[in-house]
Amino acid sequence: MTEYFYRYRPIKAVLDGFHELENQEIYFSTTHEINDPMEGFKDLFWSGDEIVWRNLLIHYILCVLQTANYCSVAGEQFDPNVLRNIVYWVPQELPQAPIREVYQRVSTEFLAEPAVKTFLSIVAARTTPIRRSELTSYLRVLHAFALQIVIKEYRERGLLPLPTENTEPPSREKLRESAIAMMDGVTKITSTQYPPERISEALFAANEATAAQVLLVTEYNLPSRDKQIPIVFLTHRFQTAYVSALDRLVHPDWYVACFTKTTENHSMWSNYADGHRGVCLMFKTTANASGAPALVIERITGVSASMGKPTVYLSSEVSRELKPIRYMARYPAIDFFRSLGTVSEMYMNNFWYLGEDGSFSKCRDAVYADLDAWCKGYWQTFRESTLYKTPEWAHEEEYRIVVHSGFDMSAKDNRKLRYRFQDLAGIVFGARSDIERLIPLSQVARYVV
Repeated sequence: MTEYFYRYRPIKAVLDGFHELENQEIYFSTTHEINDPMEGFKDLFWSGDEIVWRNLLIHYILCVLQTANYCSVAGEQFDPNVLRNIVYWVPQELPQAPIREVYQRVSTEFLAEPAVKTFLSIVAARTTPIRRSELTSYLRVLHAFALQIVIKEYRERGLLPLPTENTEPPSREKLRESAIAMMDGVTKITSTQYPPERISEALFAANEATAAQVLLVTEYNLPSRDKQIPIVFLTHRFQTAYVSALDRLVHPDWYVACFTKTTENHSMWSNYADGHRGVCLMFKTTANASGAPALVIERITGVSASMGKPTVYLSSEVSRELKPIRYMARYPAIDFFRSLGTVSEMYMNNFWYLGEDGSFSKCRDAVYADLDAWCKGYWQTFRESTLYKTPEWAHEEEYRIVVHSGFDMSAKDNRKLRYRFQDLAGIVFGARSDIERLIPLSQVARYVV
């Protein structure tokens, strides 16, 4: 059965700006390019035994060390998204060079810190999940120890100047006393008769909101702030950025093209079609094997490479289903330690799930007890997570095509995917369309269609 779907676009996108109409292209956006700040949000939670928690802290100190190395040389070229790549590192990837020795020393000292040991004993014994704000708050407390250890190592190697009287950090004993008191207090609160998960969520969400306000004031008062962004990131922003970057270990990056079933939504004409000056492209879909509406697009499906020659990407036409958005107040919960889908099997088994005595974490059983069932559930959760929005967006009646790939699609040109010209069934002009723009648009449409 033929169904029609519509895609609101500004004139710039379809004509002289991006030539989408002439090139028969649909642009697939990253989650950060869409106007909903909650797009791509994952309701991650952390719950596991001491093995996986210990390895998370090892991973954390490794990321601190690698980020510190980057910040020391980045200067004005500093990229705040640096953790999006560093987060994939594991200790086994470190080269046989001085950095490996540095890592071994700082990680050993970090794990030996009594406050870190207290954290491990508390979280490993937790029977309720820990969510983003709580984990970030814990890491905020432990981060002071991580920085002190890394900075001390740098100074011993002559890579940083010795501290002066004004730059001497707080004593380790005071930091330890404060950190342990905080963690013990949380344990008491979450062991009351009230739902502990709701208490910790509210408590730590408020704590992180306060921390964000303090950081804003701190940065506002910084002299020569632009020159200090790398150090500010390492000392204050790192914890939040790290927890956000952990998303990348769960699901692959995905990209989206949005459609709707109506051309009569005034709000969408205003938001997505340049205040009614743009157009609404009308696409004709065909039913796929399951009877759902689908659009045929051309995308990368292979690669050819040979020594001394540039890489050639191979493309072919693929039928992609248009799936309706589910408008819900809460997002599906995802168990981090049991959903490491973008981590290689090698690193899951010789790092994330491996204990220091050679034993495996119980979290590994959730994956390998029935690998086929785990894979099926993992991809179902992934697909569902790309189709959730909060109820405030329900008026858009959105459908979307979602794509992801083992090939790199981060560059914008790799996300301009061609459709068949016979599937463009019509063009609806906005109420404020300029006649001077309609004529060239009609000429292009005549040529293409």
